[in-house]
Amino acid sequence: MEFGFSMAELAVVVTIILIVTSAAVITMVPSLKTSKSNSAMELVMGELRRAHERAIDERRIYRVTFVAPQTIQLDVGQVGNVATTITGSSPIFVQAQSPLLLPTGLQFIVVPGIPTGAAATPDGLGSGANAIDFDVENGGAGTQIYFQPDGRALDGANRLNDGVVYMAEPTNLFSSRAVSLLGSTGRVKGWFLTSMGGVSGWNQ
Repeated sequence: MEFGFSMAELAVVVTIILIVTSAAVITMVPSLKTSKSNSAMELVMGELRRAHERAIDERRIYRVTFVAPQTIQLDVGQVGNVATTITGSSPIFVQAQSPLLLPTGLQFIVVPGIPTGAAATPDGLGSGANAIDFDVENGGAGTQIYFQPDGRALDGANRLNDGVVYMAEPTNLFSSRAVSLLGSTGRVKGWFLTSMGGVSGWNQ
């Protein structure tokens, strides 16, 4: 009496394993890409919220600067190089932490095909033409936000700073994510690009 598998049986088992593995990989790749895009959005939201909260808690100005293609810089305002409350003085900014980078493969970018026009953009801000698009009420394309001790977000000229920053993989439209900012409150919101009935749109 012989025990074991014949070559034909082994070939069948190996083939089944390969098919299952291939199906799992095909299923996982889109999920991994979605996860990476979500991580980029959460990184941006987290940094803006951190700056907002620290400005209020510490009674100082925090400046967030977005630098294409994938860098976020956080600086804190100092007066005369002394950490103190900033009330009307022109602060000197010093680095609050090392710059942060978006996950590999993600950039601050507007991928062709995203909805454009005021009614179609996140929170109705800007036109969707600029990847980094703060200070939209004053021409847009601003890259810096100054969070104040009272919770507001201003531009460099002390005006309310509303805007949006977009991020995506350069060749993948539906990897697009966006984060909007309302200057009057410093509130930030995350947005996902989705498609329904062949029409793309931003959803929270």
